[in-house]
Amino acid sequence: MSSKVHMHEVAHHLQKTAINNDDAYRDAFARSAYNRYYYGIFLTVRTMFQSMNTKWSELPHAAYPEILTGQIEKTLKSELKKAQKNGDGQLVKDITRTKHSIRKLKGIIVSANSLRVVADYQPDEPVDFINSDRYSLRKTEITEAHSWKEQTNALCQDILETWSQIYV
Repeated sequence: MSSKVHMHEVAHHLQKTAINNDDAYRDAFARSAYNRYYYGIFLTVRTMFQSMNTKWSELPHAAYPEILTGQIEKTLKSELKKAQKNGDGQLVKDITRTKHSIRKLKGIIVSANSLRVVADYQPDEPVDFINSDRYSLRKTEITEAHSWKEQTNALCQDILETWSQIYV
């Protein structure tokens, strides 16, 4: 089992612990769950970058959105023009879809990292315990954070599949 899977399981455990506690540590468990969910997706994207260009996997967190919409998207744009010129309709379709995946993945990374920063460095910003099994931070429910893994896995898979068509 990879560390990114472990990270998601740890986050889920922290999520359940926060929900099941009424003590002084409830807030800390809740914040830590957001943090671990973020790191789970960070590791997934880092693994994707590693397979695309080993140097990208060594970059700091803040560079990840820039790589997606910078170098990766520029490469896809260039390859899209070639595919259109060559009449490769399937590759055109795949690249177009993947460009949407890149934008969505960037949004998840930016949002998740923003929440991680709030969770870690702004302890005065309250976690809102909505009811017995839900809580949110900055109006992002923990269930949304829990879903980042599945979304990120699918988006990374899409990006890698298209990338591998270009770099066979």
